[in-house]
Amino acid sequence: MKVVTRLAPAPAAAPPKAPVAPPRREAVRAAALYLALAAVGFGVLLLINHHLGRGTEQLLRRWDSGNYLHIAKRGYPGEIPYGSDGEPKFSMIAFFPMVPALIRAVHLLTQLPYAYAGVVVSWAAATVAAVGVFRLVRVIGGRTGTAYACVALWACSPYAFALWVPYSEAVFSAALVWCLVALMRRRWLLAAGLCALAGTVRPTASVLVGTVVLSAGWAVVKRRDGWRPWVAVVTAPLGLLGCWLYLGSKVGRVDGWFEAERAWDQSFDFGRGTAHVLKGMLLYHHAGRVGDLRGAVVLGLVVLTAIGVLALALDRSVPRSLVVLVAGAWVLMVGTPGSPLSKPRFMLPFLPVLLLLAARPLARAPLGVRVCLYGGGAVVSGWYAAGLLVLFAGSP
Repeated sequence: MKVVTRLAPAPAAAPPKAPVAPPRREAVRAAALYLALAAVGFGVLLLINHHLGRGTEQLLRRWDSGNYLHIAKRGYPGEIPYGSDGEPKFSMIAFFPMVPALIRAVHLLTQLPYAYAGVVVSWAAATVAAVGVFRLVRVIGGRTGTAYACVALWACSPYAFALWVPYSEAVFSAALVWCLVALMRRRWLLAAGLCALAGTVRPTASVLVGTVVLSAGWAVVKRRDGWRPWVAVVTAPLGLLGCWLYLGSKVGRVDGWFEAERAWDQSFDFGRGTAHVLKGMLLYHHAGRVGDLRGAVVLGLVVLTAIGVLALALDRSVPRSLVVLVAGAWVLMVGTPGSPLSKPRFMLPFLPVLLLLAARPLARAPLGVRVCLYGGGAVVSGWYAAGLLVLFAGSP
């Protein structure tokens, strides 16, 4: 009797995997994508500005840029001005010190004029932020294409001009996004340090401080990661608290920043002021003041952000910390009445999290479609920036 031994068929060869770019190469590509789109938008802005007969340095000193550049050159005032009614007038004490310090440092190192030193600071920080946006999407499990799409959409968003000129959004975005990357990796000390850094750039870092403290506090409750979350809880607010005290010391009172901020009408009113402004936009009241194109952008932002927060909350693939961050930013944006036409700029650093909702389907579109959308978006972004910085009345 013969015993026939049957050999099991050899397993089919696995299909070759697509080559994965090293992290450093991915970072370079993300930076190049951002810079290409930002260059298109900034170029359109400069061309329109030149066509309207305005100087480049005049453009770079508009609105908040002028305040940051003045502080970088001359420092803070020693007192808060008051009107005849006893109410504070606009004061540079309301502006946080990190961006002026960076502009002054670049000026001293390169001897560039302050306005152009401010551009260097913003472009360098925005590029770092763009790489951070890419890393954040990858860390939370997003595909490479989704990460690139998120960077591109952020680069050509309507208020991206704030990343090109000497505003604080670029530096704040860099600190915020990389803090979120560290937070997702549970690198508590790095996250807390970057959160403290963000607190020296903008007061809206209060939202990031709350997110880091809540996340670290939850880790403490769950007894994870030892002593590091405890340190993060204590360290995260230090930049914000330190700036409030520093600015108060400039005018000789502990609450100096809060007193200066009253002139900008930024005290939290639980949304009453914003509701009044939105009502005027909906009913076309004061059309000459709030009825231009920006009214539709502000109204759309408030509504779409609320819908986006809800969609992110229902998406189980998005970490809860990111949902808390964007929800907190929306509450702060709606809850403070001042500068209603600047609310889209307020959301710019937090926007990449919301853009996840659009980046995922967009990443699956054909390359030609994406190139047209990104390129067209960059052109429109630059065109709209010209209106915001040159033509429209009121601070953007």
